[in-house]
Amino acid sequence: MAIDAKMIKELREKTGMGISQCKKALEETNGNMEEAEMNLRKQGLDKAAKKADRPTGQGVVAIRNDGKKAAMIELACEQEPTTNNERFVALVNLALDTALSNKVRDADSLLKASTPDGTFADSIKATIGVVGENIQLKKAYVMAAPAGGLIGYYAHFNKKAGAMVALSLEGIDPAHEGMRTAANDISMHSVAARPLAWNREGIDPTVLAKEKEVMMEEVKTKPANIQEKIMEGKVNKFYGDKVLPEQLYVKDPEGKTTVRQHLDNTAKQAGGKAAIADFVRFELGL
Repeated sequence: MAIDAKMIKELREKTGMGISQCKKALEETNGNMEEAEMNLRKQGLDKAAKKADRPTGQGVVAIRNDGKKAAMIELACEQEPTTNNERFVALVNLALDTALSNKVRDADSLLKASTPDGTFADSIKATIGVVGENIQLKKAYVMAAPAGGLIGYYAHFNKKAGAMVALSLEGIDPAHEGMRTAANDISMHSVAARPLAWNREGIDPTVLAKEKEVMMEEVKTKPANIQEKIMEGKVNKFYGDKVLPEQLYVKDPEGKTTVRQHLDNTAKQAGGKAAIADFVRFELGL
């Protein structure tokens, strides 16, 4: 059967493969479009398997908000130019849409979620076959707005870091512009200040134990009767550096207002109260 340009174009649109690959696949199947597409997909899976161990030092952090919930993902690849490849960008969009529709809580649940390719893991493999690089989903999280609350978010311009913050509100309309701005600003603060958690209980006990071990070394030469007081001050300073509401708010020009104080002041101006109910921060490679 004669293979014409229209057939090659159709197969390219279905698979994203190159002209020569599509032409060869059609020739090998005597123009059978369905069989040619299946063979190309199998080739893509084979490529994905061969590239699975290659390092992924580049990628993007992306966020999408549908009003009631927001999704954030970290999708890694091998080279920076790939992040602008139309198939990679399409995969990022698919990841965000799939995450929102399935309300996933982590990368593993997103990988198992259904897509037109089968699962999102299958979609990654299909994209690897086209772009020729290893691609890995590193993180994924969907945050739901508390009842009567809202979600703020911020993705850094370089697409390498992002954060989402959920606020619970009391006596304030979730559509209040000032509160929405505050939520977005606190998310931006989080990208810059790198908090580890949104409350003290959220700090990894292992991280805290290591910090206390260092602190003990620093105070061991002090008089025994003041060591406990010094330790208490050091622990509180650690929390002030690493717990979101206790951090000094980066947008305060005087550097005196904490995130909690900024939120309280904004909520008071809006006629009610507000508190952080959830928080997540992604940074590429971390």
